[in-house]
Amino acid sequence: MIRSTLTAHLADIDRQELTLQINDRDIGLLASQHQRYYVMSGNRRVQMIGGLLTRRDDPSSVSSTRALLRLWLMTFRDLQINGLARFPRCVESRDLDADFVLLMDAHRVFVWCRRNQGVYLLRGKHLYRQQPTYPPGHVVLRAFGGHLDFYAFRPHEGDDLLIIDPSFIDLFDCADLEAMFTDIRQVNIAMTELMRLAAHYGYPADKTWFSAQIQKLEPEPEVLSADSRGRAAGRRSRDGDADPWLRRIRWSKVVPLTDGNVLIVPPELERYKMHRDTSQPEVSSQPKPPRFTSHRERESTYRLDKVDIVNSDARSRSRRSKDEIAETYGRKVTWLDRIKEWNVDGLHDRIIGFNRKLMNLIPSSRGLSILAYIVIWLIILVILVAIFTSIRGGRGGVDTPQDKTPKVSTVDHSDQPEIDFEIDVEVRANSLLIVAAPNSDQLVATVGRGEHIVQLTNPKDGWVMVRTSDDRVGFVPESLLLSPDAGE
Repeated sequence: MIRSTLTAHLADIDRQELTLQINDRDIGLLASQHQRYYVMSGNRRVQMIGGLLTRRDDPSSVSSTRALLRLWLMTFRDLQINGLARFPRCVESRDLDADFVLLMDAHRVFVWCRRNQGVYLLRGKHLYRQQPTYPPGHVVLRAFGGHLDFYAFRPHEGDDLLIIDPSFIDLFDCADLEAMFTDIRQVNIAMTELMRLAAHYGYPADKTWFSAQIQKLEPEPEVLSADSRGRAAGRRSRDGDADPWLRRIRWSKVVPLTDGNVLIVPPELERYKMHRDTSQPEVSSQPKPPRFTSHRERESTYRLDKVDIVNSDARSRSRRSKDEIAETYGRKVTWLDRIKEWNVDGLHDRIIGFNRKLMNLIPSSRGLSILAYIVIWLIILVILVAIFTSIRGGRGGVDTPQDKTPKVSTVDHSDQPEIDFEIDVEVRANSLLIVAAPNSDQLVATVGRGEHIVQLTNPKDGWVMVRTSDDRVGFVPESLLLSPDAGE
């Protein structure tokens, strides 16, 4: 399924000749309502716009167009049931023809349009011009849209597709267009503002344009296709090559609008079309609507060169020649080119899409989906905390080399003898070591000549308890304390 908003705007001159079949609604010349502006939103398996031109003064052309409109309506209903893979069969069985076609599903976008219409794609914050590609190689589609350029690309959520006369795009600066479409995010409002701006500066602003805004894509399993259901039921498919023709599509290349609003035709495209035309089967003599001729083609004297209505002090790009751009984008894209053109917009979209899928794990229950989403993030948080804790614990358990320097500690007063008196004594020895206990190696302090200590006990077993000026208590030999010449 694809959730999108289709918008069609018909200029006054086109509204007198063109009829559009937008899904199951029609607007334009032969429609029940002759409106010039139409917006349609909703979820569909396939979204469709078909355009047919008619000579109003030719009864056979009017009759043929009405018949084709009914056939396109039947085709839309058929594609909703069987998917886009059934399109060649619809073309073959109903002998379809059109002057403009837009077909979309969750996997691909196909556009058949005239050479004087440009296909533009706003993805992220950048505007690109799609380039025509080789038409489908399916045998049934050889006679379909032979006078039209074919475009094919894969859609992404958040894409905005615009089909309009390239001369209208040339009126504006690329940076201003990207900023306006990005800020407004509604093509119809942005186009209304652009047309008002063009009309204010005296340029023809009444242009026909089509747009599609893609809000959500929900790819459906292949087992839901009509061919899969037929194979599962034991019936042979009459359209067995439906899937291969989709897989053989050659996708359109794109050129950023900052590099120029140019059209790069694939090499030997005309020869490819001629080869298809020479081998195509005979078609019925049903009258077809005439080719579309735009207002700009009728007024051949009018020439609109590239004029920038939106003046900017600093130009955001430098225009290159068409040959240089064609040489750059016509060659085969290497992995190094992909790295150079990589940006974080695609990664950002993928992260948002992944987060959206996590929040819709249980489609039947919104509450359970949110609960599962919270549980998943709690589990991830617990795992991260466990990893961080294990890393910190591993670092704390590393053995460190022991300190080789002697430890200086205070004496434990619990086992010390009682204090007999307190007598101030001046140290006469050069260096007097105070230990924690008699005959102990645990050093308490070291005092030098001239310092004062307090004698606390009478000599016992040749040792005297003393206290230093910083209240450290220890023992010194009686001989060192009372015989200054014996000290170190």
